[in-house]
Amino acid sequence: MARSIFFSFHYKDVSSFRANVVRNSWLTMRDRSANFIDKSMWEEAERKGSDALKKLIVDGLNGTSVTAILVGSETYTRRWVKYEIVKSFTENKGILPIHINRISSKNEGIVAKGPNPLDYLKLEIGSDCKTVSFFELIDRKWILFKDLSSVNNRLANSIFFENAWFKDFKCGRSYKFSELFEEEYDWVSDNGYKNFPDWIEEAADFVGR
Repeated sequence: MARSIFFSFHYKDVSSFRANVVRNSWLTMRDRSANFIDKSMWEEAERKGSDALKKLIVDGLNGTSVTAILVGSETYTRRWVKYEIVKSFTENKGILPIHINRISSKNEGIVAKGPNPLDYLKLEIGSDCKTVSFFELIDRKWILFKDLSSVNNRLANSIFFENAWFKDFKCGRSYKFSELFEEEYDWVSDNGYKNFPDWIEEAADFVGR
């Protein structure tokens, strides 16, 4: 089955060409498509402010099944990568971290694996199961994620509690995103050239897409 996916990444990893290796490998696969926001579109929206950036991201996510996070050294720190992850979750997309630092860069070669951004985001389900709030880890403290702090009863019920994959999670509890989406891969060590389509299928199937 053909899938359309959204790529989330730090633009530093485009200049190093690591992110491009993964993006281009998907685009060359027959009958497959991908959404990503190129730098010119991003810079134009950035000049218009946060609301324009959020709209650009939402438009990019539209029609996709999975958000693939291309994890470099600093990806976990990026404000808009975090927003893309949380927004993907509220829209019931599969979320898949793929480490790219073992892809050799023309300037850096291979570098150490970067932190998984999903370890730096968590959600808290209200004790009455009527709200879901989102938090980010900053300087070892969990603070409310200001760009999308919570969803209300209607959205919480329609997106989360009616989905079979979320049924085992409990009211009044908090969960890191890495506890919700446990699968993560390394592009080189796990042979992304061969296995990327299978990873995407697994991520989509997990959330029932």
